[in-house]
Amino acid sequence: MEKLEAELREKAKELLEKEEVTTVIGWGAGWNPAKASPLFVRDAQDADKLVFNPFCQNNLAVYLPRLNEKAAVITKPCDAGSVVALIAEGKIDRENVKVISIKCPGSVNPAKLEAAVGSLDDATAAYLDGDTIVVEVNGEAKRVPFAQVALDRCYLCNQENAFGDIVIDEGVSKVTGEAVSIVPEDADSAWWRDFWAKEFDRCIRCYACREACPACYCRDNCAVQALRERWTGAKLDAKEALMFHAQRAMHVAGRCTECGSCERACPVGIPLSLLHKQVGDAVRKLFDFNVGEKADERPPLEVFRKEELESGH
Repeated sequence: MEKLEAELREKAKELLEKEEVTTVIGWGAGWNPAKASPLFVRDAQDADKLVFNPFCQNNLAVYLPRLNEKAAVITKPCDAGSVVALIAEGKIDRENVKVISIKCPGSVNPAKLEAAVGSLDDATAAYLDGDTIVVEVNGEAKRVPFAQVALDRCYLCNQENAFGDIVIDEGVSKVTGEAVSIVPEDADSAWWRDFWAKEFDRCIRCYACREACPACYCRDNCAVQALRERWTGAKLDAKEALMFHAQRAMHVAGRCTECGSCERACPVGIPLSLLHKQVGDAVRKLFDFNVGEKADERPPLEVFRKEELESGH
């Protein structure tokens, strides 16, 4: 990982020195070693502050629609699809964006890691050593297999071909494992109704899911907070929360890359990825469309095709 990180810093420094971009959006050290935070680098001398490791979680594409300058964004292959989707929707100018794509080994699930090694608050070091995550707390090195604490979506990752102007691949091996589903095989509509009623009853309507989502770029005119049409009330209960999340899921249908940013941002741990996967599966089945693959293809719910009407879609 050190070699990969060194190359990343060198590429970022080069882009800034040549004035090809005015800022590089990447990850920097977080408040403890087991965390990484978004970092905007505007000075070439600060490129050494960039980091890349399994603790880099944020989908940095979320910042691109807000920028009015030439920028480079560092992406994992799974996040790069969000950049492609934003280009397809005309929300960012392709000429103003440089994509630095890194082949990554996978990302750590903080909840799994804390369950395995205990609180990360007092960690003094955290790193990937081969196929093992090492966390040092009070002088003690706690080791846990990476495959045991990776995000479930990393086990299912099929993003082999990275989209990017610059691709950094230092032969990093991808984590392997088996995702554990919380959904029983015989789950029917009644099960789903009860499941989501319980989950959304915990929602505090903080909008963190919306703020973390690259597809939710209309924050200044968000439909769920519009004064014109009151589709969702301000009351905090399961029904209003259901309306909010269902409405958001429909708004990002065909545009959501299922990056999981919404679920990771949720302070109460609602498994929002399940909801968006359900909607995504329907889009793939109905329209044979995979989000984030083609920058010149509009999302299926934004276009009309006569053959879809004739086929009953």
